Amino acid sequence: MVTAAGTSYVLDDWSDDARRRLAALVERRAIAAEWDGGRLTVAAGDRAEVDDLVGYLNGAAAPGATADQPWGSAGAPGPAAAWYPNPEDAVTWRWWDGNRWTAFTEPAPPEARLWFPPRADAAQRAEERAVLRGGGVVALVGFVLAEVASIGAVLIAIELGASRRSVLTLAIGALAFWAGLFLSCVLAVRRHGTGSLRDLGLVPLGWADVGPGLLGSVVGRVAGAAAAAFLILVLPDESYGESTALLDRGRPSVAAALVVGAVVVIGAPFFEELFFRGLVQGVLVRRISARAAVVVQAGAFGVVHYQVGMAVADVAITLSVVTVAGLVLGILRWHYERLGPGIVAHAAFNLVAVVVTFLVL
Repeated sequence: MVTAAGTSYVLDDWSDDARRRLAALVERRAIAAEWDGGRLTVAAGDRAEVDDLVGYLNGAAAPGATADQPWGSAGAPGPAAAWYPNPEDAVTWRWWDGNRWTAFTEPAPPEARLWFPPRADAAQRAEERAVLRGGGVVALVGFVLAEVASIGAVLIAIELGASRRSVLTLAIGALAFWAGLFLSCVLAVRRHGTGSLRDLGLVPLGWADVGPGLLGSVVGRVAGAAAAAFLILVLPDESYGESTALLDRGRPSVAAALVVGAVVVIGAPFFEELFFRGLVQGVLVRRISARAAVVVQAGAFGVVHYQVGMAVADVAITLSVVTVAGLVLGILRWHYERLGPGIVAHAAFNLVAVVVTFLVL
């Protein structure tokens, strides 16, 4: 389809592997391209070259070749000598000597990944957008139901005699909330993905996640503290309210401290990273862009940390600190393409808060 904006190729019936190879060839030719699901759009002036590439991957003529002399046949004209995606498999590249394929192969080069998604988001490849594109409704409904389940569980606990700020109430509310988030993630990958939580970036933690995670935690803490310090300077004293701490005042027992530590340092990093950076950010990347997804999920992450009873200043400081942390966690998820570094950063971030809280009690 040719429009004023350029030429569009509708490739919805292509496999993910075929679209990936086309994207690699287009990028190697330095052709400005934009993917939207299975649709590839290029400038009108690049149409002839992309037509050749599409034809090659469709099994017809190769780039620069004719239909009766496909790319790779002896004497057939082709692109300059270089490494190209291997037409025989999807995991290696093969050397084209300018006239024919050679026997030399090498592993496919890793994709260059900046620390922050660029404006022209090359990360939105067609095969990425094919997974979880329809998971937004599941994420929204799942979060609402998780909140309802958490509130209901807390109210039942209070009705049975538990204190509103006790460790038991905290644990019950957190478990109900996490159960809702986890089930929404499972449902999303089953309905719109492959059925595995790997679709959300959940892979076993490794030592390679520790360094980036700890560094991300420090960056998040420093940036969040700077934002909080600025707000403390500019907001009037009367805009602060009473403490909204979840625990009763007074030094907790060892058992209570362990429960709080497990909730805040272990449970929250796992389930919140899986939901916000795995499901929410993953869906947004496929709907808008990686850059916008990182920012939007961070804002949503900050908003959900609002607690009833917060004064204006408390809301501003909490939202700014948590949103900054969400930005750092979202960047880690985008850059490393897995949840491990973010889980480590989230745990370290929360551990600092827990230690400081217990020291001042």
